[in-house]
Amino acid sequence: MNYLTITGDGVNLASAVPNGASFTTAYVHSVEKTPVIDMYRIIGGKIWIWEEKVRSHNAGLPFSAPESGSFFIDSGWMTVRGGRYSMERIAYRIGNAEIGRNIWNLPPYVVSAYERYPSRRAFIEMSVRKFRDAPLIGWQEEGTRQQ
Repeated sequence: MNYLTITGDGVNLASAVPNGASFTTAYVHSVEKTPVIDMYRIIGGKIWIWEEKVRSHNAGLPFSAPESGSFFIDSGWMTVRGGRYSMERIAYRIGNAEIGRNIWNLPPYVVSAYERYPSRRAFIEMSVRKFRDAPLIGWQEEGTRQQ
């Protein structure tokens, strides 16, 4: 089964997730000061970058379609979809109320990461585990984690 974990200084969540499940991260780009929404899918023990929505395309933001993907503009958003890119781990920098304003939507959780874990780093990781080796761990603070 797919097993998602989020770990870092003060962050801890672990859960089995079904194939095809999705989650999003949203933040304000530190240079452009515009919103960015990234949508991911969990498939076959990997995190697939499914779609990225931006309002501008300077300072390292996407501006064209990736190979095997598409780029389109709709309702003021520039959307990059596809590209066949997957990973097992995302190193995620969390901002604060001034820079970043990161929100994680990991159903059934919606977490204001920038308020809960300001200026920290987290790792969003995917693995495949047997059910008996996949404990459910809800959001926990550093020092309260189950071992």
